[in-house]
Amino acid sequence: MNWTEKKFNARCKAVFVALCVFFSFSIFSCASIERALSKYAPPYAIFDSQIVEHEEPEIEFTFSNLGERTITCVKFFARVQECGDSDEDFSDDLMEKEFVFEAEFAPGDSERISIPLSEFEFEGGIEECVVETIFASEIFFSDGEVWSDLDGRAAL
Repeated sequence: MNWTEKKFNARCKAVFVALCVFFSFSIFSCASIERALSKYAPPYAIFDSQIVEHEEPEIEFTFSNLGERTITCVKFFARVQECGDSDEDFSDDLMEKEFVFEAEFAPGDSERISIPLSEFEFEGGIEECVVETIFASEIFFSDGEVWSDLDGRAAL
C-alpha cells in the first residue's frame, strides 16, 4: 500500500468515526429531549369541569389516567371565582384550594369527581361561581413515583 492509499484510508476512518460520534450524540440528544418532555407531559386529562347543583353546589369534572401506570392518589388544585349575571358582576374574589383524592386509576380509567363548593370560603357566600382553573398538582403512582406540576404549566 502506498502513501496515498494510506492517507485515503486514514481519512475514511476519520470520517467514519466522526459520523459515528455525530449519530450517537443525535440519538442521545433525542432521547434526552424525549425524557425532558415526558417529565412535563401530563399523565392525565380533566374534561368538562363545571359547577353543578346537587344537594349543594359542587365542582364536577372527569379525570382520566392517560399514562401507562396505575395512579393511587391525586392532589388537585382548583381556583374558583364568584360571578353574577353579566361580565360586570365578576368579582375579584378568588378562592384557591388543594384537594387530595385517593382512588386507584388503572391506565385508561376515567372517573367523574365532585368537590363541594362549601370547601371554598367566600366572604359573601357562594352565589354564582365559575371554575377558573383546575389541574392535578401531584400524582402518586403505585410504583412509588410521584409526578408533580405545582404551578399547572402542564395543564395549559
